[in-house]
Amino acid sequence: MVPSALVLGASRGIGRQIALTLAGAGYRVGVAAKTVHDTPKLPGTIYTVSDEITSRGGHALPIPCNVRNPEEIDNAVSTCIQEFGGLDFAVYNAGAILWEKVIDTPLKRFDLMMDVNVRGAYVMIQAVLPHMLERKSGRILLEAPPIYSRFFNGKAPYAVTKVGMTVLVQGLARELENTGVSITALWPATTIESHVTTVKGVPPAFFRKADIVADACLAIAQEPTERLNGKALIDEDYLRSLGVTDFSKYQCLPGTEPPRIMPPRFPSLRVEEEDQVTIPDSKL
Repeated sequence: MVPSALVLGASRGIGRQIALTLAGAGYRVGVAAKTVHDTPKLPGTIYTVSDEITSRGGHALPIPCNVRNPEEIDNAVSTCIQEFGGLDFAVYNAGAILWEKVIDTPLKRFDLMMDVNVRGAYVMIQAVLPHMLERKSGRILLEAPPIYSRFFNGKAPYAVTKVGMTVLVQGLARELENTGVSITALWPATTIESHVTTVKGVPPAFFRKADIVADACLAIAQEPTERLNGKALIDEDYLRSLGVTDFSKYQCLPGTEPPRIMPPRFPSLRVEEEDQVTIPDSKL
């Protein structure tokens, strides 16, 4: 059976490349995002990405979706299930970002990040879970970081929303044990080429192509076991664990490896009393 995937936030950047890579590997892909009209300031739409896929012989289904609207996420999921006959892989790549201190982050911007990052991911998960659990098969991926203290520096409001996604991954993973369904978080080791890096004029020596995230994403989708359930992975580290040693093809400036922005190791969040129940019928 031909596998199928839904990518939310697929009109440009990392999401676009994830959709292209999945389609290139034989997936039928639901290309979902808010952007349906191309503009000079914001190039890329669900239709341009879908056209790229189909021009390469792939199968794409463009789906308009504003992730702040739960009904539109539900529609994206149900449309894929109906059109593809099922859904094997769901990726939440939609995101809102503002790297500012608490005092410099208006509530309106904080609410936007909460809606797009945490709430949208939660809605997608709730939409895909019944289908995947019934089939006893499925993979869910959120673009979210491992949890470590330096990530909070100078951008606590944004960090709250991204770390919230990671908590969702790690908490839901426990509920999904032995179900055939798994959820994983993925985050890049370096800055990734995007519309933002282009607009801000970031030198290409400082970032990698989005292909590295997409390749890690594909490997997660194709993982036959549930060993990645609840993991917060770094793209480069995960690919190295699979035997990849040459990362030069991901360089934006040939011959130059961009600086790593992620720590080489991350703290464990487990405690000695991990499985201890201190109060009967309590979640503490």
